[in-house]
Amino acid sequence: MEQRDAAGYGGCAAAAFGAVAALYVWGSSHRTGVHLGMGFEGHERDLSVLWTELPLVLLAGALIPPFTWLLTLRLLPGRRSLRSRALVAGACTAGVLALSTWGFHTWVNPHHPDHVRLSGTVASDLDP
Repeated sequence: MEQRDAAGYGGCAAAAFGAVAALYVWGSSHRTGVHLGMGFEGHERDLSVLWTELPLVLLAGALIPPFTWLLTLRLLPGRRSLRSRALVAGACTAGVLALSTWGFHTWVNPHHPDHVRLSGTVASDLDP
């Protein structure tokens, strides 16, 4: 296998994993469920998320991991073997994919201060 083929296969695999992870996180979020009709009797149904948010989610998920893969391969010196460079690029790509998935999950499922329990009581510890 040539170096160009290995870089291409790794980038394609990273794009596929990124797109699937982004789609899964976006689709399983409460916010998306409400927009797609999970609310009470279809209340607050907004199908415009399918042509506004979904393409952007898939595009970001499909572009960020292969960009990381390519950038890592390009920044590593060429004197190393392809196997070691691909291993480092795979580890960096997996880390960026995990961090971006976590960040995206935090963005689509924001924490509400009303649901935070500091001491196990219904009222917050910060209330007078």
